[in-house]
Amino acid sequence: MVRFAKFFSCSSLTLMALVLGGSVGSPVAIADGIPGVTLGTETGADPTPADDATVTDAASDRYTQAMLVGYAAAEQGDYQTALINFRRALAERPGDVYALRAIANVESYLAAERREIARQQRLAALQLQVEAAVAVNDWACAAATVDEMITLVPANSLERSRLVTYRGELSSLLDARSDIEQWSSVCPG
Repeated sequence: MVRFAKFFSCSSLTLMALVLGGSVGSPVAIADGIPGVTLGTETGADPTPADDATVTDAASDRYTQAMLVGYAAAEQGDYQTALINFRRALAERPGDVYALRAIANVESYLAAERREIARQQRLAALQLQVEAAVAVNDWACAAATVDEMITLVPANSLERSRLVTYRGELSSLLDARSDIEQWSSVCPG
């Protein structure tokens, strides 16, 4: 009779449980033809349904874990991983102020990184332009390019001091009007 249990409907299984000596409220000691396994435990899951507290605790654990991983990643400068985990935490607790603030902070860090990368790329391009202008004695272009570079370098930095000094040297070449026929041959526009 155990082999045929698979082919019966749920109401037939209930009837079978009564016939085999069980009650309707308690499962038989056979599930899907596997002796010794009760109904509901075939997968190893707890036969008692999870209550709301258990579900809430699991969600709280996922929230806490995601926040901790996010904070650790942010501390290491891995802002992409931090952002992913803070968003996971927010999914567990929609509208959570701490997750929202963490996301906003990380997004601002990422935006600052993008701005810094763009600044560095612009400085590198301007440096190449200065070198090309100096190579052909285009002092006007070199001076204008150094002026732009100065605006991109933080105040009170050694690099800014170096650029200001270099700009002074270029000013003396501009004042001497040497190689005036070469001016504005390198700079665009």
